Amino acid sequence: MTPPAQRKAPASTAPEADVAGSRAVLALGAEDFLAERVVAAIIAAARKDDPTVERRDVDLASDSALGTLVEACSPNLFGDAAVVVARNADSADDPLVAALLGAASAGEVRLVVLHPSGQKGRKVADALAKGGFTVAPCEKAKGRAVDDFIGRELHAAKRKATPAAVEALRMAIGDDLRSLSAAVAQLVSDVQDDPLTPESVALYYDGVADVPGYLVSDAVLGGRAVEVLRRARWALLNDPGAGPALSAAVASGLRGLARVASTPRGTPDAEVAREAGVPPFKVRTLREQASRWHPAALADAIVAMAVADAAVKGRDVDGRAMSEEGLDREQGTYALERALLHAVRHRSAPDR
Repeated sequence: MTPPAQRKAPASTAPEADVAGSRAVLALGAEDFLAERVVAAIIAAARKDDPTVERRDVDLASDSALGTLVEACSPNLFGDAAVVVARNADSADDPLVAALLGAASAGEVRLVVLHPSGQKGRKVADALAKGGFTVAPCEKAKGRAVDDFIGRELHAAKRKATPAAVEALRMAIGDDLRSLSAAVAQLVSDVQDDPLTPESVALYYDGVADVPGYLVSDAVLGGRAVEVLRRARWALLNDPGAGPALSAAVASGLRGLARVASTPRGTPDAEVAREAGVPPFKVRTLREQASRWHPAALADAIVAMAVADAAVKGRDVDGRAMSEEGLDREQGTYALERALLHAVRHRSAPDR
């Protein structure tokens, strides 16, 4: 059996843009932040026509869901317009689905049904889509879609950012859209530079939890020695036990760079990303960085980081042998800093 057409709806990080004027919408996907924007857009559109429109919430997973839904979708004595927001549609049974379809057909209220997608309740989503609900894809975003989201947030604020700043923001915040939206709002409010730069992002988000390792790795791959030392020391100052996480992040970055460097010229980005185990959006940057690394220096840096990783874990490596004497935290930190700076300073030629 061929899957229903709505299952093929493209991923979007702006689903609210296409459904604001719809009277019956199915927000389908696990990204709550996007679903909330869909709800807000529907309510805003309704109140543009009638400022007295009220919001009525219904939990379709509750024992009293059917009665509450029927009441919410029924016109009251005063004829007040409403937007009914029905959550947990994946838990809806047949009577609830019938009630939703009936309310959509009657057109007395605007309906927004929130469904987290997945196998649970799949028949519910299919029935609503076939029954006339407009599907607003609210799936978790990844890859290029996240960059597009950041771009739209900046455009809405009438600001711009360099590609490097967008990458720095993703490295610092991750792919959580709610956090990225808040970060963009903070930056455009407090930073006057236009376009925004990686330095602007670093000024505000160096201290985001669990991020410094990736920022240090990015600085190493980019050959920015001062930034490497500053970020590494900042991370270790805030968490003296962060050494193993830093060394692991940098080692992972170097290995990814080596895989990218070893792929034949002309290989599609998606294929390189799979081979190197990196996000597709990073391939172009890594290719550019790899062109500035001498192959022997890259191999030397990977070995040096393996030794540094042992050092921050209290083990001293002499040549290929592990010495019996352990290292304290300060010695391990010193070894890590030396390895980081050595990698950056000698990246254009093998160490001799």
